[in-house]
Amino acid sequence: MPRTEQPVIIIGGGIIGLASAWALHQRGLPCVVLDQEPIRDGASCGNAGLIVYGHPPLTRPGVSVQGLKWMFDRNSPLYIKPRFDGDLARWLLTFHRHCNQPHFEACLAVLAHLGWETARGFDEMRADAAIDCDWRPSGWLDVCLKPSSLDDAEQEIKHLSPFGYTAERLDGDALRRSDPAFGDSVAGAVRFDQSATMDPLAFTLSLRNWLKKQGVEIREGALQGGVERLLVTDERVTGVVLASGEIIETDRVVLAAGTWSGPLAATVGLNVPLQPARGYHRDLTDLSTIPKMGGVLRETFIAFTPMFDRLRLAGTLEIAEHGRPWTRSRLENLTRAARPYLHGIDDATITAEWAGYRPCTPDGMPMIGEVPWAKGLVVATGHAMMGMTLGPITGRLVAEIFCDGRPSIETPLLDPVRFGHVG
Repeated sequence: MPRTEQPVIIIGGGIIGLASAWALHQRGLPCVVLDQEPIRDGASCGNAGLIVYGHPPLTRPGVSVQGLKWMFDRNSPLYIKPRFDGDLARWLLTFHRHCNQPHFEACLAVLAHLGWETARGFDEMRADAAIDCDWRPSGWLDVCLKPSSLDDAEQEIKHLSPFGYTAERLDGDALRRSDPAFGDSVAGAVRFDQSATMDPLAFTLSLRNWLKKQGVEIREGALQGGVERLLVTDERVTGVVLASGEIIETDRVVLAAGTWSGPLAATVGLNVPLQPARGYHRDLTDLSTIPKMGGVLRETFIAFTPMFDRLRLAGTLEIAEHGRPWTRSRLENLTRAARPYLHGIDDATITAEWAGYRPCTPDGMPMIGEVPWAKGLVVATGHAMMGMTLGPITGRLVAEIFCDGRPSIETPLLDPVRFGHVG
């Protein structure tokens, strides 16, 4: 791809956009990051803070059927606000078609490989930018109340062990000996070794600040409506148009705008069928004891993560239109569902609450790559709950496309044009 003096325009200031800026800076390419909101407000800053290498896709076998049972329950792990929406209906049908064993295994093989590569990227990024985010590379726990759930959790080891990942089953007593934060009713846990936890807000803001010190221009919260459309001439991107009417000329664009990527992609005829899946978190302090490791409360699908002096409870998928009021019961359910697992939940102080949208594709895989009929446009979106985890490797692949002409990891499962044209 030809080198020019024009900077790469990165649309989106979440972890994918910032990691792309970091990787491009490492390769000597100038770039400008555009985000219509303050960077601290996005999903990259409000997520659970679990960095799970080899995270499986959402499209697990049987999930779509289970989702039908959950979808009308406001407090279920997956809640879909009923509405007449053709895009949602098509998304749900495509999602259902991908919830099968062959697709799951193919996706997991790719995600497991990406996991090893992104782990290396985190090490490089943290060392380079001197990021202080309470990084704990001790793994994560799948914590279970029921012995049957513990048996199911142990089966997850079989999925990941062929790719070099390791884990260990702990009964309840062994778990409590290692960490007294867990209650007597917990049957046990599976500890997965190759993962980490961190404070995502601290990580994201540290990375942003480091990039700005390196001379990377980051325009956040001042775009008056953000980017309105992309410009393409003779099958090459030529610029972006802001809602204010300002035109920024460039021949290289990274579309990493999360759940807002779809409408922008449509301006160049690309179908990016994302549904915004809102997640929630609640931060707690003044607990008698905070877990040493983060993880997931298996029966409730709620994540728990130690961050400096507080504990974050996060989770749920709520598929609803942008701008809908928060579902307060889902916030309350975070603490209510954690009580049987963790000591001191009722005595803790709630210090922060948040809700934000994750971009979910209907086949459970992100979209990373260049658009053939809009050369110079690289799409990097659709990571769902894996955005923070896959940020470093996504940024590296983006930089490889611009600097080397192609990414080092190519697969149809990541192809950004796999859903075709709009219409």
